[in-house]
Amino acid sequence: MRSSTLRDLFILLAIGAVLFAGGYYLVKQIGKSDIDLSYEVSIKQEEQLGDLFKDMIENKYTTIKDNKADSALQQITQRLIKALDSTKYRYEFTLLRSEEINAFTIPGANIYMFSGLMQLAETPEEVAAVLAHEIGHAEKRHVVSKLMKELSITAILGVISGGDPSVLTQVLKEIIRTSFDRKQEEEADVFALELLEKAGIAPKSLGRFFERLNEKDLDYNKNLEILMTHPHNDKRIEQSRRYKTKNDFKAIPFDMDWKKVQDSL
Repeated sequence: MRSSTLRDLFILLAIGAVLFAGGYYLVKQIGKSDIDLSYEVSIKQEEQLGDLFKDMIENKYTTIKDNKADSALQQITQRLIKALDSTKYRYEFTLLRSEEINAFTIPGANIYMFSGLMQLAETPEEVAAVLAHEIGHAEKRHVVSKLMKELSITAILGVISGGDPSVLTQVLKEIIRTSFDRKQEEEADVFALELLEKAGIAPKSLGRFFERLNEKDLDYNKNLEILMTHPHNDKRIEQSRRYKTKNDFKAIPFDMDWKKVQDSL
């Protein structure tokens, strides 16, 4: 009788321990940006997913290569990547012909910029600021995290292994058009400001780009990824202005004729 009671008590304690551990784990996960599930997709799987999307994007849009604009983009991005402390990715930056004022990141650190954005920017530093923001999304794995909130790991792995092309198309739309959450956008902004400083580019360039958007009345256009659910432009402009660089910081200008770059588009 006594041994039976002790056995029952042990079982109850064991169940209680399991439930406590499970509840503790869930609370810890909820505290991590509303449960970040990007860890379920490896870097290799992310790159495979990105390769599929690259083909679709570059079949839909005309890529701009071997001209002044493409050379300028590569010069800007090389400086940003060189300033990264470390990265697990092999970055690839591509310029697409479109009047849209947009830049977006797909899995595997493949970053695209539309020519319309390069036409709007008044300096290469403003383009660098937008790209630094997109690099922030890649490094923080926001793209994968966003997909994991919309789709199951099974669906994502199914796409990688050659699933239904219609599913692939839908996933691509999610990547380009579905917004990041506000916390992710703020993280990408902070990352961008820090990366710009390391690259010898004035962090205020990010704020100047948003001022340009305000001047053109482009705030909160649902078709612009760089704007969707972002913190209000004025707040971001102020954040950029208040960013404190190190005392010995010195901005290094890009060696390019920006007007000729824009004329080549």
